[in-house]
Amino acid sequence: MSTAVRVGILGAGGIAERAMVEPAHAVDGVEVRAIGARDPERAAALAARLSVPVSGDYDTVLSDPDVDLVYLALPPIVHARWAEAALRAGKHVLCEKPLSANGATAARIAAVAAETGRRAFVGFHYRLHPFTQRLLEVIDSGVLGEIQAAEIDFSIPHFVVKPGNIRLDGDLAGGAVMDVGCYAVDLLRAAFGEPVVESASAVTYDADPRIDLQTDAVLRLPDGATARVRSSFLGDDTGAMRLHVSGSAAELEATSVIVPQWGATLRVASGADELLSEAVDPTENSYIRQLEHLRDALREGVPSILDADRGVGTMRVVDDIYRAAGLQPR
Repeated sequence: MSTAVRVGILGAGGIAERAMVEPAHAVDGVEVRAIGARDPERAAALAARLSVPVSGDYDTVLSDPDVDLVYLALPPIVHARWAEAALRAGKHVLCEKPLSANGATAARIAAVAAETGRRAFVGFHYRLHPFTQRLLEVIDSGVLGEIQAAEIDFSIPHFVVKPGNIRLDGDLAGGAVMDVGCYAVDLLRAAFGEPVVESASAVTYDADPRIDLQTDAVLRLPDGATARVRSSFLGDDTGAMRLHVSGSAAELEATSVIVPQWGATLRVASGADELLSEAVDPTENSYIRQLEHLRDALREGVPSILDADRGVGTMRVVDDIYRAAGLQPR
């Protein structure tokens, strides 16, 4: 690999620009070299607008000897197929979240990465934001006392996900748990360890009953505390990205935990006494921090909190939530 990490993108949707091309401009040692799409003309139009030098179809990116890392900005149902193709082509891979459609295909990505000696990552960008690191530090500090309960509400405003949106397509592994609930599961695992799904219920989409518009799940944390998770496309006009943790000594409330740069806040209180109140640094961007982290992990060959073999566990819990709700894993 050259000094710079040279990125090729599969997929010409908006996430490619937002999560990779724009932040790469702010990161030394990361260059976006190529964009590939099923429709090469669409890739060419996006590449021209964003000043990316190479465009074409997916094979154009995978066969480019100057691409080190392939970013899969694709629906999760095809992540395993194209991640394996990229890994076997000698590239590292970053999968847009979630890692794959289910636990089995996620494990396949991790296995092929190990087999080929390449790296595979999942794009849980929020984990690299300093706000998230501070949140996890506070939870782990003991200031809350014994953890008694946790509640996460990740609800997208009801007017965002409309008919025609890929998140409502069962053939593309859509659904609320897949789209936002995977963040909740990942955060619970980071903060408390491996949860066990106890129960779940879902509101399904009339046009495609495979799709959950909203799922409420109850999970048991390793220390016995209960975690309640709502994943929803039916939120109110403002939506929610909220974490609440109740402890024997204090309670914690955090907002905007999926995208901290959108004004995240952190508050810890014991009764009427406020113990801690912090707000996000508005200059920090989670996608920039993710690229810096990946650059360093690849250069130094060190483990990453985004490694696919760690991310497999999140997809296995997602599968269990769907099963508990009477739905099939994707």
